[in-house]
Amino acid sequence: MKFHQLKLGARFRYRGLLLCKVSPLMAAAETGELQTLIPRSAEIMPVDDRGRQIALTAPEALGGNRLEIELERLAEKVEQAATCTEPPLTNAQHHHLMLALRSAAQDLIARITASD
Repeated sequence: MKFHQLKLGARFRYRGLLLCKVSPLMAAAETGELQTLIPRSAEIMPVDDRGRQIALTAPEALGGNRLEIELERLAEKVEQAATCTEPPLTNAQHHHLMLALRSAAQDLIARITASD
């Protein structure tokens, strides 16, 4: 899991340290004394309250970016269906529909991949 996918306040292991995410780019040691900058793309291991590894997230269990590919296919089907509406959507309506669909897909991926 990447650091940017972790929710604020979540615990994780990084380079052998047990840390807690305190901001989008910062983590603090359990003692609260040490704060360190963590790259958004850093691979981290989410842990539970006892410091045990949390199970893999859904996208990893599904094989990398498969969820994103399937959501893109869904978006394509919705876009095709939107061309068949009566009365037809205006260009602006179609544009807003596609923006909302892509935003919902990104939100779904973020919620699924975030640590609880």
